[in-house]
Amino acid sequence: MADFEITRRDFNKGLAGAAVSIVASAGPLARSVLGANDRIGVGLIGAGGMGQFDLKDFLRSGQVDAIAIADPFQPNLDRALELTDGKAKGYKDFRAILDHKDIQAVIIATPDHWHAIPMILACEAGKDVYVEKPLSHTLAEGRKMVQAAAKHNRVVQVGTQQRSGEHFQKAVELVHSGKIGKVTLAETWIHSNSWPDGMGNPPDTDPPSWLDWDLWLGPAPYHAYNRNRCIGTFRSFWDYSGGTLTDWGVHLLDIVHWAMGVDAPKAVSAFGGKYVIEDNGETPDMLEVVFEYPASPV
Repeated sequence: MADFEITRRDFNKGLAGAAVSIVASAGPLARSVLGANDRIGVGLIGAGGMGQFDLKDFLRSGQVDAIAIADPFQPNLDRALELTDGKAKGYKDFRAILDHKDIQAVIIATPDHWHAIPMILACEAGKDVYVEKPLSHTLAEGRKMVQAAAKHNRVVQVGTQQRSGEHFQKAVELVHSGKIGKVTLAETWIHSNSWPDGMGNPPDTDPPSWLDWDLWLGPAPYHAYNRNRCIGTFRSFWDYSGGTLTDWGVHLLDIVHWAMGVDAPKAVSAFGGKYVIEDNGETPDMLEVVFEYPASPV
């Protein structure tokens, strides 16, 4: 993978979107130390495992400064702040990050239901955005996000990091070369086994003192705190995510779209449900989906 040099000047011109996606997901990068006027100020919204992963890769480039981090879950906020050697400011509420004039770009690595509002507000504040997949929790949110990026002329990159993997690139090149002939069917899958109890059935309780539960819920309907609804397992609940399909499914389908040269299916059929796992999650534990596409140009 080639090294990339990006400066704040390039970033502000909107020329660095592709480079930033590689900074956040690929191998060794140039480590040159840039002057204060050329460095990119970055804010992190959502400091869980993925947010910390993204921040570490951005910092590894040697070309960005972490200015501020926001998360309503104090333990994650503390861990992310440690990555900056205490240089970044910490907040519970992400809106404080958008007030920083020294931040040119934000990383959004919140649970899915908290992607749209920060991204739209960041675009309105004149900041470019790296947002984790899936882009949005609903189709309506996604359309509003695309409109905001266009209206405010912002660079927005979605965290489908597999595109930076050399093995994926070679596979796509192989398909595009025609060496395997005409492709008429593509299959993807993800298997995991948490039978029979899954993540269990803990009771609703008061939220812990180190979590602002109301802020974590944000635009989602109110529900009493339950540890399974929160850190690490939120994807099993419809209010915050869409289960495995909007988690791993995004990555898998993205590579298929890339290889086949298509943007979206013309029809979708799905069948499945929750048949096996006996926990308080809501999303399917078994799911089959058929996507029908227009004729592929490949």
